[in-house]
Amino acid sequence: MGTGKVNLAVIIKNPSNKEEFLLTKQTPPPKFNDPEYDSYQDSDLWDLPSAQLSLLDSPLSSSQVQIEAGDNSLLEFLSGFDLDSAINQVLGQVGFQKATKVKWNVSKVVEEPEFGPGVPVKTVYIVGESEPNAAMSQDCCKWRNTKDCADLLLEAKPHNDRIGPLVVVGLLNDSMEITKLNIPPTLRSQEYPPGVKLVPMRSRTAKPFHTTNLVVFVPGTSYDGLGGDNFIASGDALIIDPGCNSAMHKELEHIVTALPRKLVVFVTHHHHDHVDGLSVVQKCNPDATLLAHENTFRRISKDDWSLGYVPVLGSEEICIGGQRLKLISAPGHTDGHTALVHVATNSLIVGDHCVGQGSALLDITSGGNMSDYFQTTYKFMELSPHVLIPMHGRVNMWPKHMLCGYLKNRRNREASILKAIQEGAKTLFDIVAYTYAEVDRSLWIHAASNVRLHVDHLALQNKLPQDFSLENFNGSLAEFAGSEFSMQRFHSTCKLNFFSRWILEYLRSTLSIQHHHLQIVKFVGAGTVAAIAFFVFQWRGMIINDHFKKFVLYEDLHFSSLNAFPPLFSSSVSPQSPCMQRCNSSNTTYGLKEWISPKDLWHSMTDEELMWRASMVPCIVIYPFNRTPKVAFMFLTRGRLPLAPLWDVFFRGHEGSSQSTSIPHRSSHMSPPSHRCSTNVEYLAR
Repeated sequence: MGTGKVNLAVIIKNPSNKEEFLLTKQTPPPKFNDPEYDSYQDSDLWDLPSAQLSLLDSPLSSSQVQIEAGDNSLLEFLSGFDLDSAINQVLGQVGFQKATKVKWNVSKVVEEPEFGPGVPVKTVYIVGESEPNAAMSQDCCKWRNTKDCADLLLEAKPHNDRIGPLVVVGLLNDSMEITKLNIPPTLRSQEYPPGVKLVPMRSRTAKPFHTTNLVVFVPGTSYDGLGGDNFIASGDALIIDPGCNSAMHKELEHIVTALPRKLVVFVTHHHHDHVDGLSVVQKCNPDATLLAHENTFRRISKDDWSLGYVPVLGSEEICIGGQRLKLISAPGHTDGHTALVHVATNSLIVGDHCVGQGSALLDITSGGNMSDYFQTTYKFMELSPHVLIPMHGRVNMWPKHMLCGYLKNRRNREASILKAIQEGAKTLFDIVAYTYAEVDRSLWIHAASNVRLHVDHLALQNKLPQDFSLENFNGSLAEFAGSEFSMQRFHSTCKLNFFSRWILEYLRSTLSIQHHHLQIVKFVGAGTVAAIAFFVFQWRGMIINDHFKKFVLYEDLHFSSLNAFPPLFSSSVSPQSPCMQRCNSSNTTYGLKEWISPKDLWHSMTDEELMWRASMVPCIVIYPFNRTPKVAFMFLTRGRLPLAPLWDVFFRGHEGSSQSTSIPHRSSHMSPPSHRCSTNVEYLAR
């Protein structure tokens, strides 16, 4: 089973009423020591007592804990952990003395889905009956049964007590009548609250996450008893943000096919890792209804969704299987970002406004706005949700504390930015360098986007000094992109600095050989090695370039038009250029020189004829003219030639005896490059 992080959840039965089990009040996160933030308090959370299992350095010769399991492999798995300490820790939480006479049974072992970051956590559930008349802490412990817990979960009120996920996963999901979702065996899911299924699926998202949570509602019972036509949309099932990558499309197809035909699809915003699976949904169920904000839908590709949609503003309601859900306008991350509240469980699906760890950057290219973000955060806190469900990472059981943490962090950052400006920082680069001085330089380009949004927010609040020019600040964006972006991006990802210096040193040592024949051999060898290295770099470059395009919106780079390898040529070749005139000329008289080095390379041969022509070789070894051996270098690139200045150094001193040939794709529009190694360039039609 592996030995990652393992938790122990203990189900302690009431000896006088075996339907009841013991719940403990969970300790909330520490306060902020700030009157404003500490005024927002989450309601009490009750869950099964639990503790983390620690690995044993060596197996115990004997254990005070009596534990049984129907599967011997479970006992073998648990034998590597310190069960005695974990159970004693749990009993201490509830005020019991060490219980040596209690017999424990392993109920189940549950491994959480791949929420990330980090390895999924396993939870071992054990069941035991407390000793008669055992004293317990009345302030932090309660006896509850499954019906009490289900009522609190499914008839949630904003400030009522809450029931945690250990109760739901360990007890309620086995006892309640809920619709089982047909999940492929390659995926794991989590149902919390009841009726809300989370299926993390691999997506084109940003680190430290690798998955996007597909949220699925398939109500088995109508808890609200709602119906009628008072909703903007209704259906028997709902899925939110089908954003898995193409490798997971078969699994998504499996899920969608098993859902009821009357399906509603809702997307929180347009980023790839939230809509990449829409085409699969449309293919499996063309009758599905898509809900999206207008600003979100207009950014969704027609390849992802070509049918109509129901536009929403963020104040409407929908009905799924008799249950009511409210749409919440939540701009900030993007201008079309929308959240959703499941009324019965008071669960808030927040999209990318919050994530399981850290915070998502705001997308300035799609209307991301810091002022909107603050307003949305306060709006969420006023809702007093029982749980936050992000699209990346685990659910959060302390919603108000998490939201206050976001506010505090962003305000502290804004205060640091204001201090930088007050101390003389005028440009974006100056502010980033001051504010993020202790942060890895490779992250500065990402931080620059939020700095820009914070400065706009400060300007909106009239907090900027009078001598600070927004016009000059905005004009500094290109300067930041041109200098810091290219260097930091290359150094942190491509390692170009090391790579280029290594090739230069290798070629320099090769060309320094004096013996003529050895020089030719070494020259060819050096060229071969350099070409192989070049192709490796080009391959890595394409991956890096593609990775950058994937995350340019999610990581909130406001220089979205920049690529790791921008196009080298800005204009197409003129039809009247000397190159084209030479290609169109005709010469019917051929001597030996013209036959060996033809000037007109246009032909009408088929591929088979051309291969036959190229296979011709002279039978006489001695050449009838003075011949200088040559080495040909062919570069297969997409767009510009990376490392062009490096090849300039390689060919330096041979300007009159070198020539390059470019064969672009027919759809390419390229003009001659300006670097030295390609001063004589032939352009041939493909």
